[in-house]
Amino acid sequence: MTGADARVMSKTPSGGRRRRRWIYILAAIVVILVFLDFAAKAVAENVIATKIQQQGLQHKPDVTIDGFPFLTQVASRDLQEVHLTDVNQVEGQVTITSLAATGRNIRLNTYAFSSGTIGSLSGTALISFASLARTLTAEVGPLASLLNGTGLNLTDAGNNNVRASLNVLIVASQATWHVTRLSGNQLNIRLVGSSGLPASLLGAIRNITLTIPRLPLGLEIDSVQVTPAGVVGHVKATNVPFGS
Repeated sequence: MTGADARVMSKTPSGGRRRRRWIYILAAIVVILVFLDFAAKAVAENVIATKIQQQGLQHKPDVTIDGFPFLTQVASRDLQEVHLTDVNQVEGQVTITSLAATGRNIRLNTYAFSSGTIGSLSGTALISFASLARTLTAEVGPLASLLNGTGLNLTDAGNNNVRASLNVLIVASQATWHVTRLSGNQLNIRLVGSSGLPASLLGAIRNITLTIPRLPLGLEIDSVQVTPAGVVGHVKATNVPFGS
């Protein structure tokens, strides 16, 4: 064996150890950066949820920020997408059972996530049949008195129709309403069929205008659809500010 060969063999083990050491260091740095990215996103989601709650929600919504890595979005103060969900939002006589919306093009005013503007916001607001039944009973006085506490049982009847099964004066009755959106956040509930209902009640339930008070985050109803879960309003808003 020559002297050169011996020197190569003596250097190889230490060189391999150095390479492995650098690999471990780089892997640790990557893990730390990923951890910091997720931690920063969790903090931002909590701060944004608190600020959005101040826009008219009774409690803090769930907020999820899309996109990885997150810190690059923070550096540009421009978030890609933010998903918001909330439940049991009470607005006047109406309880919005669930609210889900996606915000896009969120421009932050500060690196602290405490204020900014949501470029566009769209989603759905569900009024369950149970919630709608309570609202109708409260809104239509004669209906509440004749139901005698038995309540309405509402189901999806297809073609944006809602079928009500009710016991009026111990008589099983049915009513079918067609649900459409009027201007703004108003719903029109028009009677399109009935059986077993007293004539004295028909006038009160024939044409009902239900006003949903101002929705949070500047959301407005764009269209409505009757589904097996209830009445779903498709909502949207643009240039929604949050925070201060």
